[in-house]
Parts: sequence; C-alpha cells; structure tokens
Amino acid sequence: MNALATTPRGAARRTGAPDRPKAARALIALARGVAGAGLVTLAFEGFARLELVDPKLFPPASVILPKALTLLVDPAFLREVAATLTALVSGVGVAAVIAVPLGVILGSYRLAATAFTPIIDSLRSVPGIAIIPLLVLILGQGLEMKVTVVVFVTVWPLLFNTMYGVQAVDRVAIETAHSFRVPTLMRWRRVVLPSALPLMLTGLRLALSTGLTVAIAAEIAVGSHEGVGYFILRASYAGFHADVVFAAVVLAGVLGYGLNMLVTAATERLVAWDTRGAS
Repeated sequence: MNALATTPRGAARRTGAPDRPKAARALIALARGVAGAGLVTLAFEGFARLELVDPKLFPPASVILPKALTLLVDPAFLREVAATLTALVSGVGVAAVIAVPLGVILGSYRLAATAFTPIIDSLRSVPGIAIIPLLVLILGQGLEMKVTVVVFVTVWPLLFNTMYGVQAVDRVAIETAHSFRVPTLMRWRRVVLPSALPLMLTGLRLALSTGLTVAIAAEIAVGSHEGVGYFILRASYAGFHADVVFAAVVLAGVLGYGLNMLVTAATERLVAWDTRGAS
C-alpha cells in the first residue's frame, strides 16, 4: 500500500511542513495590500499632477517617496523616531500594568464591573488631546507629558479587551478546574489568562496604533523638542518643505503598520490554538 495514502492529514503540520493554504492566503493578502497601496499612490500622483493645488504645498508621490527613502537612512530622523517610540512603548507598558489587573478584576466580578463601568465610560469619553494643555502645565513638554497622554488613551482598549476576554472564558473549563481543586492563582494562570489572551493582544494592537497617533499629535500640539511630530513641525516652519512633511507622515504610517504586523505575528505564534478569528 502506498505509504502516502496512510499518512494522517495532520502529519505534515506535525513534522513542520509548511501549511500551504495558510501560506497562499498570506501571499494573496500581501499582493492585495501592495496593489491597494499602488492604486492609492497612482491616484495621489495623478491628482497632484493636475496642479489644482500649488505643487509646493501638495507635491506628487514621485517626489514624496524618494524623500521618504532618504529619511529612512537619515540619522537625525531616526533619532526622532526613537524618541517617539520611547514615549509610545513606555506609555503602553504603564497602561498595561494598570489595565490588565483591573480588567481581570472587572471581568471576574460582575458587581465590580457594574460599580465602576459608568466612571470608566465617562473618563474614556474625554479626548486625549484635550488634556494636553493641563499636562503641559504640570509636567512640561518633555517625555513625561507624552508618556502620560499615551497612557491615558491606551489604557482603555487594553482594559476593555482584557475584561471582555475574561468574561468570555469557557465556564465549563473554570468549573472543571474548580472541581479538581486547582488553586485560585493557578486557575487564573492556567485557564483564565490563556483564554483571555487573544482579546488582550487585540487590545495591545489597538493601543499601539492609537498611542502612536496621539504621541505624534502631542509632539506637534505642544512644540515638543523631539520626536516625529517635532520633525514634522520643524519642516513646516522652516520654509514649509512639503515633501519632507509628507514623507515623514508616510513613514509614520509605515511605522504604525509595522507595529501592527509585529503584534499580529506575535498573536499568531502565541495563540495559534485560537480559531475564533480564523477564516
């Protein structure tokens, strides 16, 4: 009998062979993304070439993209990127320390959730940009201010995704662990947190994208002396180099996309068992 005919379907996966359908889906998604970006670039180029807006203020993509490639190897710009990333990572880290334990508590105890949800909903309705003037008065224009505003806007997606993840844990699994007299801390560590991890990572992905936007906006709003926002603001004031401004904005978008892909890759590796988002 042919040996291949008796090989279990899952043998290729267990022996480390590539998952062809998954790889094909990834390539198709990449091709679609590249095609979409190409179409947007061509549309931008065509609109700019019509010169309905002064080319000095609205340069074409053929001018912006080479400038973006130049900035990628510019040490001065890379230092500003590092400054923004420092504020972003620090803020999201502090937000996670606050949000994850609180989300676990609110997700585990309905009474606590009922008591604190109105307060949380009121606070998260406040735009992060609105508190920047107050933070500048208290903390100045430096790193502390940027970290604080990033914490304020990123704590909410982390908190709610952790809370919803805990609430969505299979009650049968919890009751089974309880019936086997698994200690409470171990039950949370082995059952609750792993089950909630997919949604928690989704919250992290949302927090990174939101935090990056707010960090750059804060740098522009207060005239910070470092960061991508400062770089954009300086290029705007120094004779308004529109190509530099647009190139920096494009690279900020690429940075956000890269962070999103990084968390997505980590999610696929850490919670590969989760099939709720599988197509």
